[in-house]
Amino acid sequence: MHRTVHHRRPGALRVACLLLPGLLATACSGEDPGAPFGSEFDVARYDLRGEFDWERERLVATLDLTLSITGEGPRTVVLDSAVAEVKGVRQRGGGALPHTFHRAHEALAIDLSGVPEAADGGAIAVEIDYEALAGDALRAVPARKGDPVAVRAVYTISEPLGASRWMPCHNTPSDRAIFSIAMRVDGGEAMIANGDLVGEEDLGASGRLIRYETAYPLPTYLMAFAIGDFEVERGAKGDLPIAVWRRRGLPGDYGKVLGEIERAIGRFEELLVPYPFEKYALVLLPDFSVGGVEHASISFQREERSTQPALASDLLLTTHELAHQWFGDLVTVESWDDLWIKEGMATLLENEGARAYTDESGAGTLNGDELAAADGDAVRDVSLDPGEKYTSGPYGRAAWVLTQIRSLVGEDAFWSTLRGVLEEHRFGSLGTDAFLDAFAPALGPDATARARRAVVARALPSLEVDPAPSGGAFVTLRDPEGALVAPLDVAWVAADGATRAMTLAPGERVELAPGAPSDLLVVDPQDRHPEALFLSAVDDLEGYLAHVAPLRAPRVPEAIPRFLELGGAHQLAALKDGLPEGVGPERFEAFVEGLDAGAARGVAVAEACEAAGADDLDPALRDAWASVLAGLFAEAPPSYGLDYVGSYAACGAVVSPEDLFADEWAALEAGLPSGELSGERLHLLSKFRLPAARALRAWGQVALTSGSVRARLLAIEHLTTYLGGVAPAELPAWRAFFARVLDETDVSEILRADLHAVVASAAPTAAENAGALKGLLRVLRARETRAVHAAAVCAAFELTGDDKGAWGRFTAALEGAALSDRAAALLRAPAACG
Repeated sequence: MHRTVHHRRPGALRVACLLLPGLLATACSGEDPGAPFGSEFDVARYDLRGEFDWERERLVATLDLTLSITGEGPRTVVLDSAVAEVKGVRQRGGGALPHTFHRAHEALAIDLSGVPEAADGGAIAVEIDYEALAGDALRAVPARKGDPVAVRAVYTISEPLGASRWMPCHNTPSDRAIFSIAMRVDGGEAMIANGDLVGEEDLGASGRLIRYETAYPLPTYLMAFAIGDFEVERGAKGDLPIAVWRRRGLPGDYGKVLGEIERAIGRFEELLVPYPFEKYALVLLPDFSVGGVEHASISFQREERSTQPALASDLLLTTHELAHQWFGDLVTVESWDDLWIKEGMATLLENEGARAYTDESGAGTLNGDELAAADGDAVRDVSLDPGEKYTSGPYGRAAWVLTQIRSLVGEDAFWSTLRGVLEEHRFGSLGTDAFLDAFAPALGPDATARARRAVVARALPSLEVDPAPSGGAFVTLRDPEGALVAPLDVAWVAADGATRAMTLAPGERVELAPGAPSDLLVVDPQDRHPEALFLSAVDDLEGYLAHVAPLRAPRVPEAIPRFLELGGAHQLAALKDGLPEGVGPERFEAFVEGLDAGAARGVAVAEACEAAGADDLDPALRDAWASVLAGLFAEAPPSYGLDYVGSYAACGAVVSPEDLFADEWAALEAGLPSGELSGERLHLLSKFRLPAARALRAWGQVALTSGSVRARLLAIEHLTTYLGGVAPAELPAWRAFFARVLDETDVSEILRADLHAVVASAAPTAAENAGALKGLLRVLRARETRAVHAAAVCAAFELTGDDKGAWGRFTAALEGAALSDRAAALLRAPAACG
């Protein structure tokens, strides 16, 4: 459904009736209460010029807006505008235009009845002088206390509703316009924005004027800029410039980041159409409130989660945002109800971008187990406001629906359909009906109907499991709301390679029974379904783990060769339950080498540690395991799988992490001030356990003095995992450490983790928590920490417990503090902390 003027704020147009009654009397007195009161219009250009005033934390700007009126009714347009102040509105080259700005309704009504072009649909150029406050959509991060990279940055986060907070606009995803931006920046700073760099003027002592402009139209939520003292790592894929922008001095493996971006662009171009924009820049930013946000030709990502592409979490975030250049940027969603199209496609594509690490043999599995969804989250939920739609539904669940469609129509038809969609809607928008209709010829009517049903379904399927006398299991698939587009299949693979396939029909009780001890059960051979989605109920999960999961792993050595022929997804699923029978230390290295995915290798190492530490293990066998594992860790295990490993703590029973990584622990105890260890290596070290006192000493120094925010954050998160096992007599030292962090940093990324640790280590009484409460007062008085004010209030409420006097003194001490609005509300009603 195409909604132009009032798709976000139906009340905004009614505001015009209240503010400009003489202009809108006709529309306001109409019999249809749902009729819009401002005219429908289309924006052709946004030309923004201005500068950011750091002293007042405001964008001071002039917007040159080129639009045309496309609808009937009064010659008035109503822009979405949540800026701080509108100083003036005029026709370009002409006089002032009547207008009213109503801040509470976030609307700017402009009367164009005196403009001749308003009557005939001609282009109208309007100039708006305004100021916009820094906040959630216009983030201003100063050089912060406790940040080893003391570089400020200002940037935008517009999706879905934020653009109107930094620029009056027509804030609908289906209205695309050319965007240009010219900003004055200080002499040592640079700007990155959508489009081409078309101008750079030296202003002497005043700095520089930098201008970008797009050659293509964009919706406002994809318009973006960032300003700071940036370093740039540059590369190219053929004629396409690619780059990584980051604050000067921010450590990271940027050469590898560029390499992965280049490889992923190549993969997406093979599957889809050529990369559609003039450049691709990944911009890493501080205090970024979400993982990443795509904009045409540039993506913004969290700097503490995007610098190590050898880790799965970093790489998948990067490939997800890159995928949006096709779905979301080249083709935009028609309305926010269609959010699932771009997010579902990006979630599907992120795994394609990492296929080199998940499907080394080219088995062609479809990454279903990489997807996740919560029961009750629909793919498309029209009942939610735009900002509330970002549940698991448009992400993992949408990618699951798309993956099922992919499995039914086949690779050629799936990707050719998507290429057709991108070409047909190039630099335009796309809605749910049109998107599903594109697959209908290949799907057929029945499967198309199932796909439409799955898009609105809320309940997840389930798999009931009971033991069978054969040693297998009885399973019954339930699908109460028709979430399944493709069936759930299973297969038995015999030692000779013969395969016996079965389909689990909803409501039908099926026995899964091996024909021989060497038979392997492969659940969902194509890996088109997320296994966990069928097991959300505790009873289902317990039955599955007890009676089905063991059938997936080799139970005799003869089955191992067939196991190594499976796709990495199936190997990973089976290895989570332990190493196969017959994989001992003498065969382990070859076994790991034969696995098909980095994640499977990482989990195999963890399971080897569990096997080596078994209480009843023969001492000679334990020694053999110790030798193999020590050699493996000395060479560093594959890093991509580290995110799939909870811990290598079990390895401590057979190898000494203190001896294995003696040099690294010494470097940690020195604080890593110059980035002596990579983030990838630190991630490996964090999987091991030291004695608690030494852990606090080593990782504590990293948290306080490392030259990397990422390393400091990892250190605090790792130390928090020790708290459940720290002796009561030692806890005061840990509390003092976490309280010290509150005193020494204003970096919100670090403070969020530390606040969790402060609560987790809290003493029973407010008096014993005095150090942390003092630190929380400092955090709440600091303007730079507003992003964590609400969490700090809730932490203080936890630390004061039932001591109402202590809570009263704490709140009184914050009199006059410049709290965030949410924090101020929680201070008045702390029970809302939950």
